[in-house]
Amino acid sequence: MKSSIDLQQSSPERLPFWRRFLWIVVTLVVALLCVGIVLTKYLGDQKLQEFTLQAESRSLDMQRQDVQLFAIPFAWTVRKELIRSDYGRIEEYFSELIKIKEFGIIMLLDPSGTIKVSTNRKLLGSSFALLYPQLNFSVSKPVSYKLQGGKSMFIVPVMGLNEKIGSIVFSYRYRAPLLP
Repeated sequence: MKSSIDLQQSSPERLPFWRRFLWIVVTLVVALLCVGIVLTKYLGDQKLQEFTLQAESRSLDMQRQDVQLFAIPFAWTVRKELIRSDYGRIEEYFSELIKIKEFGIIMLLDPSGTIKVSTNRKLLGSSFALLYPQLNFSVSKPVSYKLQGGKSMFIVPVMGLNEKIGSIVFSYRYRAPLLP
């Protein structure tokens, strides 16, 4: 039998080679799995952000095209009333449109740029060029200008037989896309 002195002097037994090898391999595999999971999550989040940005961009482009398509027949309707000088009817059209929450201010300009009809009564008779100097109202086809906060200002010419008889100007706030 061994004495207590013999137990203290004896060196601890080393684990067999295959057990040490197995312990190192298991530790490395667990570490690689953890790194793989973190890397996959990071790359997935990056891809999701990329897809979200693309979806938002496409949604805004589609909405912008839809509003531009709407603007042309709207200009025809306003043209008919403008030729008759029926500003009351034009004001009714604008009042109905402004009830749609995406629409902001709506104005009708004469060819010189004076505001003839507006959903904001304070602007009647004002010069559009003084209110919005960065926007060109003398366009011959519908255009849109980006504004802050996801809005755009659309300028739609109202054409008579030979010349432009006015312009419709309205702001529109785009709806955020519904993403899962």
